[in-house]
Amino acid sequence: MTLQSFSIPGRTRGALVALATLTMTACVVSDDGTTSVASDTDTDPTTASASMSDTMSSADSSGSTGGATDGTDTTDTQDTATTGEQRVVECMAPGTMAWEGDVYIFRTEDMTLLDGYNTVSGDVKISEDVIDTLDFMACVTSIGGNLQVFGTTATDVAGLANIETIGGSLSISENPNLTEIYGFDALTDIGGAFIVTKNPVLTSVSGVAAVQQVHLGLNIDENPVLTSITALSNAVAIGSTCMAGNCPDLSVSYNPELTNIDGLIGLAALGGQLLVTGNPKLCISKVQSLADMLQQWVEMGEGDTTGNKEDC
Repeated sequence: MTLQSFSIPGRTRGALVALATLTMTACVVSDDGTTSVASDTDTDPTTASASMSDTMSSADSSGSTGGATDGTDTTDTQDTATTGEQRVVECMAPGTMAWEGDVYIFRTEDMTLLDGYNTVSGDVKISEDVIDTLDFMACVTSIGGNLQVFGTTATDVAGLANIETIGGSLSISENPNLTEIYGFDALTDIGGAFIVTKNPVLTSVSGVAAVQQVHLGLNIDENPVLTSITALSNAVAIGSTCMAGNCPDLSVSYNPELTNIDGLIGLAALGGQLLVTGNPKLCISKVQSLADMLQQWVEMGEGDTTGNKEDC
């Protein structure tokens, strides 16, 4: 059978994200909720472009492909507490199984698919407005492919707090009720890009403090009420080298209310272009502070820093 794949939104001048190619025997959850076993195998290589202007098409089907690598079957349960304005979601029954393949969570009943699992070898795609919380992800610690949260009605990402590694890209886009991105305190590595685009009520991006390098690129674009980016405060590099002509860009663009990019000021290296543009309330001195620290920008001046607040 041919596995489904999906694209990660970002910027057309950004890097291409290679999605995982999977060949497997899988349990398939069909649209009517029944489960069947697929014994045929097929290989479906796909790629996704990190493009600021691209918008993902919403999912038109549901179900997931994959299965456990051992015979245990436990149930993930969470304990939720509130710390100030930020919720903490704990995994009370850590999973022991590894899901081989991709997971697609499009319906409320799909939110139990990862009960008993702590790792996913492929992509995790969470989409559709019926998904109003990410708490069901509290026991997942590792994702081999991409993690995408697109078009949900979740108000926060507290359920993702225990993820330690993401082999591909982390993309959080077009979620109409999402007010803050915070936490990711356990996350140490993002193998692809970190993408935050077109979230209409998002005001701040913080946390992600253990990550030292985002390997493919950073895109925080077109978030109309975003004011603050303090995430990635311990990161030292966005990408390192260009691959096949594609370079990891740092793009913070077209965020009309943005005033704070303090989380990015410590970056010392950039593999692609610096694109901080079209942020009319972002003081140019902050942009220059960032630019002055980035090796490639200093050496080659590649990118764009226009359209920010000049009289400060």
